[in-house]
Amino acid sequence: MGLLRLYFALAVLMGHLQVNGFISPTYAVQGFYIISGFYMSFILNEKYNHPALNLTFYKKRFARLLPTYWLIAFFSLAIALFYYYKSESSILFFDFIHIPANTSLFTWIYIIVSNIIIFGQDLALFLCISPEDGELSFSTLSFAETFPLIRFMLVPVAWSVSTEFTFYFIAPFILRNRKKTIVVLFVLSAISNIVTNYYGLNNSNWRFRFFPSVLLFFLAGHFAYLLYKKVSKYHITINHRYFLSFLSIFVLTAILNLDISFMLNMFLIVLFGIIILPLSFHAYKYDTIDRTIGEMSYPLYLIHPLFIGINDIAGINNVWFVIATSLLGAFLCYRFYILPIEKFRSKIV
Repeated sequence: MGLLRLYFALAVLMGHLQVNGFISPTYAVQGFYIISGFYMSFILNEKYNHPALNLTFYKKRFARLLPTYWLIAFFSLAIALFYYYKSESSILFFDFIHIPANTSLFTWIYIIVSNIIIFGQDLALFLCISPEDGELSFSTLSFAETFPLIRFMLVPVAWSVSTEFTFYFIAPFILRNRKKTIVVLFVLSAISNIVTNYYGLNNSNWRFRFFPSVLLFFLAGHFAYLLYKKVSKYHITINHRYFLSFLSIFVLTAILNLDISFMLNMFLIVLFGIIILPLSFHAYKYDTIDRTIGEMSYPLYLIHPLFIGINDIAGINNVWFVIATSLLGAFLCYRFYILPIEKFRSKIV
């Protein structure tokens, strides 16, 4: 499963570089949601299987994601400040030099707090700063506004981590033996997609970033876990598993690059996740190489916009520079930062 996680992170990177041959970043993020739903279902039913363990679950989740985010946010801020004082320009989306002079105190607090705790950054996609009074305003298409709030986030892709946080908050209350609840929520999430599409809210914010609509992907991960429970009862030897993983990724890429409808694409990626994840987890459960590969996906996902920004503002204009530095940065982050933190996280009770 680690190979699939890394592929999704690479797909986001390549999509932002406009390199063809991968699935789109939006489908890659949906894939991450399905994997997250699978993992959360697994640990909440196998490890943290009692309400008394909810607090430990929350602490371990946030201790896993926040430190890496803080490191990359720090470097993003430092490099943005460097280029600001050097050339009066900023990098990528983080564009603090163009924030309205009349920005209200509440708006500043929202920007600062959400940049620190991540939570709330997905909501920023539906907000903009009003040029008239500097207050936050709701927008059905924030990117079309003069001052979309997401522009002032240090790590522009962290909105999806904020969405994950929302799921973590509710996960302990729905994933433990709540089959009827999960089915109802899955159906309601599907209806949310249909309703928003019917009313013309079919831009990327509403299709891929509106939590009620994307919840079904997390819940698809739970269905994959239920299938895994059936599969795990049998001893299955999967030969040539890396070949089969590459073949699965090739098939997924080919299917999701077909000229088919949005709803059909959603159905196919959900179906793919439910079928492949149980087999993948069963095959790689004790594979340390695959686990290491997968652990690089999170820092790679967060860090690549920083190198895209450096590539643009420094005038390098070379996609291989971004790919190489992003992979190297992700590896160094994992080897010398995440691993030591994991030793601390393992002691959290």
